[in-house]
Amino acid sequence: MNRQIKNVLLFILLVSTASCSKQVYTADVDTSYYRINYKNKSDKDLDKLIAPYKSQLDAQMNEVIAINPEEMSKSRPSSVLGNWFSDALLEEAIRIYGVDIDMSMQNYGGIRIPSLSKGDVTVGKIYELMPFDNKLVLLELDGPTTKKLFDRIAAKGGWPISHTLSMDIDGEKATNIKIKGEDFDINKTYTVALADYVADGGDDCFFLADGKRTDNDLLIRDIIIDHLKNKSDSEKVIVQDKTIRIKTLKY
Repeated sequence: MNRQIKNVLLFILLVSTASCSKQVYTADVDTSYYRINYKNKSDKDLDKLIAPYKSQLDAQMNEVIAINPEEMSKSRPSSVLGNWFSDALLEEAIRIYGVDIDMSMQNYGGIRIPSLSKGDVTVGKIYELMPFDNKLVLLELDGPTTKKLFDRIAAKGGWPISHTLSMDIDGEKATNIKIKGEDFDINKTYTVALADYVADGGDDCFFLADGKRTDNDLLIRDIIIDHLKNKSDSEKVIVQDKTIRIKTLKY
């Protein structure tokens, strides 16, 4: 077996293994590059070698785990896709961590596809939606830090947020902020569920570093997949919320 075939097989095995386990993470990659041309396409030995693994992977990725009744698109400052995604995070965060959580959110760029089409939702589609190995963590934030986070969301033009949060964008500032139907209180502490990427300072959220953090080491992608898989047959159709949660003020 030549070196090229060995490397392709290793790649297929790694992908297949990663799709079956929530405990395997890539810490480092030793990459080799090969030029692909028309001769490689007709390599029958290679096709035969990877066929069993490709079939297994295709079966896993093509598993239907939900039905989407209508296309959901991602947009700023608020969107149906963002609403569904952040609400799923909130529901699962409460279940996983077993504590009261005020809100959940996902940075806009963290959702990697522009829309989730109508029809069958497969495991593979959720991998497209959230390809990164981001984890869902909790942060306890004091009032001033929470306000900085809201202002950052406003400056970014809006992020997906859960139904427990709403706000207006005035310039690059968040105003008229409501949390669970109550006015934002600068003197309170709030618990937020969000991606570790943001908690680590990503998307210019460096000020979150001092927040009290809880981390169960669970990937957001796996959480969303399990969220859909664990629904009963009568709940397999995604319920869409078209509420505008963030509004941009215009004068």
